[in-house]
Amino acid sequence: MSVIFSVYIDFDKSDFERNLDYEKNVKNKNEFKSNYDFLKKKHKEYAKCLNVSYILYENDNKWKEYQKHFKKKYPFISQYNVINFYKIQLIYELCETYDEVLYLDFDVVPVTKKNIFKEINIEDGIACKINHERNTDHYSILTSPKILKEREQFFEETGITFSERDPKSKYWNCRALLIEKGYDGENDVYNTGIILANKKNLYKLKYFADFENDLKFMNEVKHQEGLWPKFIQNCFGYDNETLFSFKMKTNNVNLVELDDTWHFPYRHIINYIPKESKMIHVINKNFKYVKKYVKKNHL
Repeated sequence: MSVIFSVYIDFDKSDFERNLDYEKNVKNKNEFKSNYDFLKKKHKEYAKCLNVSYILYENDNKWKEYQKHFKKKYPFISQYNVINFYKIQLIYELCETYDEVLYLDFDVVPVTKKNIFKEINIEDGIACKINHERNTDHYSILTSPKILKEREQFFEETGITFSERDPKSKYWNCRALLIEKGYDGENDVYNTGIILANKKNLYKLKYFADFENDLKFMNEVKHQEGLWPKFIQNCFGYDNETLFSFKMKTNNVNLVELDDTWHFPYRHIINYIPKESKMIHVINKNFKYVKKYVKKNHL
């Protein structure tokens, strides 16, 4: 028995931190709200096509209790990160009832009738996408003495560095965590906008097994002085994908990599969606174009 689920929380503007991501968060909030019916409809249609259950978790008492718990216990964690931990928590809860669980970010639009539960074998791993900057050479350029000096000077003058959502931030954050634990630091940056998993591999991942200490550890690494350049350390955060990568590595969980066919990251300014795409992750929130694409191709 399988299930598809998503999460949609209509945040208030006041819920967002006044940081580099504030304007982006407000824009995304408005786009989600305006396109709520379309996004929910596409999720439900796909679940119906596969003859599986669909659940949309919204701003109900379950979420409010989870949010309240986080605010009290981990006040340093942003709303954005809380909701992303919430979705991982829900995956674990649903795997107690269902054999396989498919999580879709609410901005993921299925445009296929192919059954992902049959097409992707997750017997020996968790299915997820590696982010677009997997090539670690892209990250290691930051270790160049010249670039290090320039970036550090720019940060000291302006206080500006990468957003904690930037794949570079997540790579270096996870690298720092791993090195502190005696690993070589190499890691993958995941996009958890689509996750397909079963109980066996979720239990192996042990995502929440030592959650409180993991968050304390992330907090320590973020604030320890002298170990990392300030412009890198300042972009460390508490996001679910950094911890996901850390757990995949330390608990030796196999990755079943979703390619662009099953997880197409539509993020660019250029409006283009490959015809072979089965699921479109509308990262740029240009739902208007995706609606046109769906209509034009009778999807």
